Amino acid sequence: MTSGSSVLAGPAAGKPPDSPFDERAGGGETAGDENEEQGKKSSGDATKTDESATSEPEEGGEEPSTGEEEEAEGGLHALACLEGETADGKRKGVQRRDFLKKHRFEIAAVGGYYASDALSSTYSYGGAVAYYPSEDFGLEVLVTRTPIKFRLEEPFSAFDQERHFQPSAAYQGIASLLWSPIHAKFKFTEATIIHGDVFAMAGAGRTFHESVLGLTWEAGLGLKLYFSRFVTFRLEVRDFLIPQEILGRGRSTNNLAVLGGFSLWLL
Repeated sequence: MTSGSSVLAGPAAGKPPDSPFDERAGGGETAGDENEEQGKKSSGDATKTDESATSEPEEGGEEPSTGEEEEAEGGLHALACLEGETADGKRKGVQRRDFLKKHRFEIAAVGGYYASDALSSTYSYGGAVAYYPSEDFGLEVLVTRTPIKFRLEEPFSAFDQERHFQPSAAYQGIASLLWSPIHAKFKFTEATIIHGDVFAMAGAGRTFHESVLGLTWEAGLGLKLYFSRFVTFRLEVRDFLIPQEILGRGRSTNNLAVLGGFSLWLL
């Protein structure tokens, strides 16, 4: 009996079973780990779903053409810069030319200061006629009258009581090529903007006077302001290179003229 009871009470071969309390605790930890893994999987699946939804375009939609959009925006920007006004009524950008010279005639009256290299400084006045075959180039003929005196005549006359240089007038006829490379705008008030041109000139002609020996060469710069369709203000500086003989001595002289005036335009 004793041996039988001991056999029945003895443990089975191998490792004895763990405590049921340990099994319960182990089972709880396993369940928690499984819950955490399931949560990670679900969050990962959701992230993948969001990425796939973001990366894939909507069905039936077409992406707009980038080139066409840029061209349209560029055209609108150009129009906005060329014409129009801002919200407060001020003009903006670069406007188109309000005054055109192409195929038009210009008749001008000019006058101003004339500084001679060898003779006395004096004044000059006259007129000009120009024609513009294009907007930037023109052909002009200038005719002026300039009173001339010799600034050293008085010392010579006081020495020998003779007059060696008689005061007279010189006439000039100069043909010039006009070039207007710069078109400008001048703002006088908030509502007044006047268009203008900065131009250069070069040409040749004759100066009719007894002291002149040959051709007269000319170069200069000028500015024109277009007050209206038919009236223009002009200001210019011209240098005339003239071969002259004064009291038996010949030399090439620079004669500077600062001329201003107004022009009338014909259709």
